[in-house]
Amino acid sequence: MTISSLTFLDVLITLGSILVLSCIYRYSASLKHVQYVPGMRVLFSPLTIFGAMIPTRSWNPGLNWSWIWRKTAYMNRTHDIISMVPILFGKPSIYVGSLDVARQLLVNENKLRLEKPADLRKSLLLWGESLSTTNGEDWRRHRRILGPAFSNETYVTVVKETASIYREMVAAEGWMDNTEVVVEEFHRIPSHVAFVALARCGFNVRLPWAEERENEDLSFGKALKTVIRTNLARLAIPIWAYKLPLEGLHKMDQAWKYIGVYMHDLVARRREELRGEVPENLHQRGDLFSRLVAALDENAKIGLKEQEVIGNTFTFMFVGHETSARVLTEALGFLAIHQDEQDKAVNEISSALPAGQDPTFNDLSKLVHLLACFHEALRIYPPSLMMGRDTTSEIPIKVTHPSPQTILLPKGSRVVMDMIALHHDPRVFPDPEKFKPSRWYGKNGVGDEVSMFGLGPRVCIGRKFVESEALTFLSMFLRDWKVDIILSPGETRAQYEDRVMGRARLIGHAFGVEPFPLKVSRRVSV
Repeated sequence: MTISSLTFLDVLITLGSILVLSCIYRYSASLKHVQYVPGMRVLFSPLTIFGAMIPTRSWNPGLNWSWIWRKTAYMNRTHDIISMVPILFGKPSIYVGSLDVARQLLVNENKLRLEKPADLRKSLLLWGESLSTTNGEDWRRHRRILGPAFSNETYVTVVKETASIYREMVAAEGWMDNTEVVVEEFHRIPSHVAFVALARCGFNVRLPWAEERENEDLSFGKALKTVIRTNLARLAIPIWAYKLPLEGLHKMDQAWKYIGVYMHDLVARRREELRGEVPENLHQRGDLFSRLVAALDENAKIGLKEQEVIGNTFTFMFVGHETSARVLTEALGFLAIHQDEQDKAVNEISSALPAGQDPTFNDLSKLVHLLACFHEALRIYPPSLMMGRDTTSEIPIKVTHPSPQTILLPKGSRVVMDMIALHHDPRVFPDPEKFKPSRWYGKNGVGDEVSMFGLGPRVCIGRKFVESEALTFLSMFLRDWKVDIILSPGETRAQYEDRVMGRARLIGHAFGVEPFPLKVSRRVSV
């Protein structure tokens, strides 16, 4: 047979055979790479665009598999780790569902030289490198510079601004004229609280509570909201697509360009404001952005470049906004279901804030039960589904289940901490499906006891910022208003909890419950 006599079918068969053999070889190599650890054998890794786009199926985990299969994953919770080996697309990975194994890796990650994978941090690199995207010495430089920005002065500012935003919210929403209000999509309230608080405390930009009308010109607030909402889309959409006659893409592109120009101008203006300011005065500034601008040093290795200042600010906006907004909504949702826990919180607030006073930063330490409610909502719905690391050398890990043994992770292994599995492990959190704030009593200090914020040296630097904002808003809200759920005819509270709080998925960058309504009733005159 000559080449010219080959038919199209012959070519297809040949190419198909090559593809099949290639997949078989790749699959075999992947199994060896994960040390033949039992687990899932799928077509696409959920960390690839194909795997992410397709809903959860037996052959494709999808983005939400960890939640959907949380009760049966990890071989019905009998294994500390599993492997996920994709047949067609994606990198073979080890998934960790044990806090003990996660601690072995993350507490020592600097010593082990683990790295955040480049392909898992692309969405946070659109504005520049930051504390969340760097590794090694660059990470240590960012951490050294950002650390002092998260100080008690910052948290005092957060409390004052959140209290002010709460009062603006009550007035603007028209609740003062009503004794009872049904908020159809309640997540809108905490989301906007978190957004305005971060704009004020992060950028020192005085955004009002009332949002601009659609027919108004583009503003910083509107553009920033568009940027936060379309971050993943911006990563996926090619540049040429913005030239298409599609109004939505044009508005999105306009918002991104507006924020880009605005931020560079803001850096220049803030740098001029800070010129000659003594360090003591700078230390008293409560906004993160001023602290970062003060660290500008384009030519030195000890400071930040302008794009790194912007990158850190936006990373904090994306991560901080979504974490606060989601968990505040979910905490109030659970308190609306569990009225006994809400009553405990209200009694605690009444004792901590006598005569209806607004909270101060020093008052927050008295709100033990309220913080436990926030942490429990955060445990059930960790906004960050996964934390990925790549190994740069061979690393032994000790597992306990199904039997004690040491497994050697080869150099170049992808290890993924499954945050839902870690915090729904019945061996660590008995009755993991139940909302039990008391499990966090006595575990509110520093360290890694509250592991939803991460473990080891890369634990969330903004934890106290988020907690200060959350406690301020929750204490004032619950002091003045009772929240309750809206049951369907014949529905019990337990059935409502299964129906509504069970509908969770990845929304944007963060994992959380789908929108739900709440009924808000006045407690006192506000």
